[in-house]
Amino acid sequence: MNIIRACEADRNISNEMSTIFVDGFYQWLNYFSKDKAKLYGTFVHMFNTEVFYTAAVDNNFAAIAAYTNNIPSVKLKYSEFRKHLRFIMGSIAYIILKKEYEGMLPND
Repeated sequence: MNIIRACEADRNISNEMSTIFVDGFYQWLNYFSKDKAKLYGTFVHMFNTEVFYTAAVDNNFAAIAAYTNNIPSVKLKYSEFRKHLRFIMGSIAYIILKKEYEGMLPND
């Protein structure tokens, strides 16, 4: 197993990170779409690769984890949610998930 910071990978691994994220949280994310390809596309933009670490086995990414130290780990883009999930479901998903994922850091 090889563990590296996502920003230090030899290529952009956002697609693999999105796949791991969606597969891991699919039981909750499938409310927004049953189509995993749409969900993969929806979340590919959001990862702050400066704080994410990846675990790879035989060059296949198997896990992701973030060490944030009060730095945002994700940044959601409304336009990406609308693009992949359409206007209504994209808007609903964005509102719910923005609060959930971007509202988690304590106020200083």
